[in-house]
Amino acid sequence: MKHLLTTLFAVCLSYTAAVAQEKEAEKAPQEKTVSKEEKEAAKAKKEANLLEVFKIIQATPEEQAKMREFIKESGEYGKELRADPDFTEEEKIMKLKVYAKIKNARLRELLGDDRYKLYRDAVNAQKGRAPKK
Repeated sequence: MKHLLTTLFAVCLSYTAAVAQEKEAEKAPQEKTVSKEEKEAAKAKKEANLLEVFKIIQATPEEQAKMREFIKESGEYGKELRADPDFTEEEKIMKLKVYAKIKNARLRELLGDDRYKLYRDAVNAQKGRAPKK
């Protein structure tokens, strides 16, 4: 009888350990793998969206160039900040929010209040967000 209970206990313990390991493997974060075609498609969609916004706000070529520069600077700043191990995630988020306010102030200065509002509404519509009032 002792042997039967010991064997049963060992089988249950082994089963529990095996199931726990499987669940840990399921919880492991999946690495993002994006194909070259998907990257190109995303880049093309981003460019098409930007051109659509330029049409909506009737941006001049000079304004378009400056806006592209602001967007590029913002992206580079975000990449550098995300790669910096000196800051916590909360600090990175706060720094990105502050930088976004600076960038938006520069865009507002470039476009004026009315066209800046059109710009924000168009960008929010593309991202599927409700426009802010």
